[in-house]
Amino acid sequence: MPTRPRVYLAGPDVFRPDAEQHFAMLAAVCERHGLEALSPFDGEVDATSAQAIYDANMAKLRAADGVVANLAPFRGEEPDSGTVFEVGVAAARGVPVVGYGAQKLAPGLAGAVTLAESAEEAIRVMAGVLKQRP
Repeated sequence: MPTRPRVYLAGPDVFRPDAEQHFAMLAAVCERHGLEALSPFDGEVDATSAQAIYDANMAKLRAADGVVANLAPFRGEEPDSGTVFEVGVAAARGVPVVGYGAQKLAPGLAGAVTLAESAEEAIRVMAGVLKQRP
């Protein structure tokens, strides 16, 4: 069992040109709040295989105690579909989700997510939520 709560970092940030640095920054924020970051961008997966990406991310979601999700509109007016799927998986498992980047969410998604103003605030809120859990 991990000594620190594990938080999966969901979002379309894997498509950023600076994704590696971005996830390193988010992991550092997690570390400051006593959390272990589980990043979909770890360089361990064959990024050309959709099945390998799915399998690796599902394993990380199953290992997570919480999910911090970037729900900003992506390629349109809605959040990234893969991120929404990951939020649904977390909600089905009873894992808390704190999202950021969205002003308003569809009712089905809004019921599963606590919204924060920024990634840093979402991580801070998640740390508080996980510290209250048995």
